[in-house]
Formats: sequence, structure tokens, C-alpha cells
Amino acid sequence: MRLVAGLTAAALSGLAAAAGQQQDAEVYMLQSSWQASSETPSIPKEVARHIFLQRTSRQRYGSDLRDIPSSIDTEVAVDQLARFGKNPTPLFTHADKTDASQLVVIIEGAAAEQSNRLKEKLGQKAAFTISDPPSSTANNHLMALFRNMGVASSHQCDISAMVNPFDTDCWTGPSSVVKYDLRASPKTVDSLLDNFSRLDKFVADGDLDVMLVVLPESSRSSKLSHWSAAAAGTGSDLRRRRDAEMVISDQDNTQAKTTSAPTNAPAAAPGGDGGSAARRTKPVPQCFRSLDSCMTGTDSCSGHGECVDKYGRGNSSGSEAAASCFACVCKASVVEREGAPTKGRKTVQWGGSMCQKEDISVQFWMIAGFSIVIVGAVSFAISLLFGVGEETLPGVIGAGVSRSK
Repeated sequence: MRLVAGLTAAALSGLAAAAGQQQDAEVYMLQSSWQASSETPSIPKEVARHIFLQRTSRQRYGSDLRDIPSSIDTEVAVDQLARFGKNPTPLFTHADKTDASQLVVIIEGAAAEQSNRLKEKLGQKAAFTISDPPSSTANNHLMALFRNMGVASSHQCDISAMVNPFDTDCWTGPSSVVKYDLRASPKTVDSLLDNFSRLDKFVADGDLDVMLVVLPESSRSSKLSHWSAAAAGTGSDLRRRRDAEMVISDQDNTQAKTTSAPTNAPAAAPGGDGGSAARRTKPVPQCFRSLDSCMTGTDSCSGHGECVDKYGRGNSSGSEAAASCFACVCKASVVEREGAPTKGRKTVQWGGSMCQKEDISVQFWMIAGFSIVIVGAVSFAISLLFGVGEETLPGVIGAGVSRSK
């Protein structure tokens, strides 16, 4: 009986160890220029975190890997970041015109059956795996970092809206990060599969690049509470580097951000409200899918224009069209001059994506053209004077003034 009991206990402990074994997280790449490799590398969580930051950063991310532990080869980490990260934007090129929108979707608590369904629908194997996916607490810290960077939205959007990069309600810029917990939202996988055709169309057209991070259910019980070794506090040197570089910090500094927000907030423009000034600091899409979204997103073109369909295929009722591209068309406005010496009216031209900037190109070219003409006239007059002075006198005048012998 003791032998049977011992064998039973050993078998149960083996099953418990197998059930509690940490599984790797799978990361899939969906973009038009992506070519899957025959090998699926395993990447540490610190390097994977830098890949997420590099793909979604709205500034030029410097790939500062100072928080990478010494056990990870830096050259290998740089190669992985260059392979799976976003290609750098060419100089003197607007990112919204050349780059696709970047979306990182984090699915937390995926079971084996759900992971297999996603793999079958995608029709490809994972681009890379994360060998040590951290816990739910670490995922919350990571999302707090993205929110502090202005990438992740403060409200949860449905997956059907997130796959549309032209949805101005959920997209506030060229990149976005969203996390879905399958324990709280069990139908997320079904919704993703139902909207896969729309997602694939945006990817094929080059409008969207997606990185799908599937975290297994076993990662909830992980002892790793941060994605970054520096945020976990492993070593005083890493803590000093973390304090010196805010972008690689993984701690939730929400209170500090809230305290410094009034100092860094842009001041309201004279004659306008603070809400309009705050909205103008956000990137404005090049195209809106409907007239209503254009009027809302541009504050009615700042009162200096109107929203029209650039391609002429939309309607004026405010409903969406399949190929509509609503944008602001600026109009001139007549204002009263201030001050006694300059009383009267003047016409002001407006420009910008929201018609929020005064167009002074006419005044500039008038001043520049007048200056060029004046400089040319003065130079021509001086050259004529030098030419007259260099001419020789006629012979008759020379004979009349010569001395007689």
C-alpha cells in the first residue's frame, strides 16, 4: 500500500508540475512587407518590450538597451530589434504619408484551444516567442507606460474598431496599443476572427501593421512583475539608468505625470477656448471617413473653412462612404483692423490641416519680390555709373585742351 501511495503521489506531483509549467508567449506579425522565416527565435521579455516601444513610439526611438541584463548579448538584441522593429522614417518625410499605422494587440490568458484557432486563421507560425512572459501585474505596468507616452487610449475599444486605423474615436495618432483579458472579455478571440477579413484588407493595402501578442494562461501566475529588469530593481546601476532615461522606465508614474501636467500643458490660444488648443496638439488624420467625424475632429475646421470630400465620392449627409476622404478646405475671412492709424478691414488667408494657421505666403512673396527688384535696380544703376566712368573721351575734346607748342 505504501508503494502504491508513493507512486500515486509522484504521478500527481508530476501532473501538477506539467500543468503549472510556464508556456511561451507567441507573437505574430501582420504587415504587407513581412516575410516569415523558417526559424522562430525565442526572445527575452526585455528585448520584446523594446520592440513594442520601437514600433509604437511617435518619436524617433533611440533603441537604448541599457536596461538589458548582462546575461543577454547586446548585439543579438540589436539584430532582433532591427528585424522585428519598425523601419526608420526617411529624413524630411512626414510619417503619416509614408508609414502604415502601427497596432500592438496584447491578448492575455489565452488557452491552448484559442491559440490554435488564431494560428489556423492567421495561416502562419509565430514570428518569435517570448520565453519568459511576465504576470498580469507586469502587463498592467506596461500599459501604464504606453498611456504615459500617449500611445494607449484611456478607454477600452472593441476589436472591430481597433482594426480600422481611420476610426478617430479609438485612434488618436499613427500608433496604438490595446490589451484584452480573455477572463474579462472571453469573446475577444471570436470578434478578432470575425473581423479578420477587414484586418487583412487594411494590412494588404499598406494602411496598417499589426503585432499580435498572445500570452498564455500560465503567465498569470508568473513571479515576474515587470517587463523590464530595471523596473524590477535588479541592481543599483540599472536603477540609475532607469532614472536617467524615462522612456525605458516600466513603473507607473501616473502621479508624477499628473503633477507636472499643468506645467507642460499648452496654453490656450488668444480668443479661443482651452479645449480647442488641447485638441490641436494631437495629430490630425489626412482623411476622415465621414463628414461628421471631420467636423468633430477638426473643430469645424477651426471656424475658417469647411469639410469636403477630396475625391468627390462622398455625400453631404454625414454618412460614411466606401472611398470617402473628407478634409478641410480653408476659406478667407475678413476682419476689422485694430488701432486708429490702420482702421478698416483686411482679408486673412488660412492654412493647415485644421485651417488653424494664418497663411502669410502672399505677404512673404511680396516683400521678397520687392526686395529682389530693389536690389537688382540698385545694382544695375551702379553698373551703369561704372560703365560711363570707364569710357574714353572723344578725340576732339582732347585736341581742344592740348598745349600749343
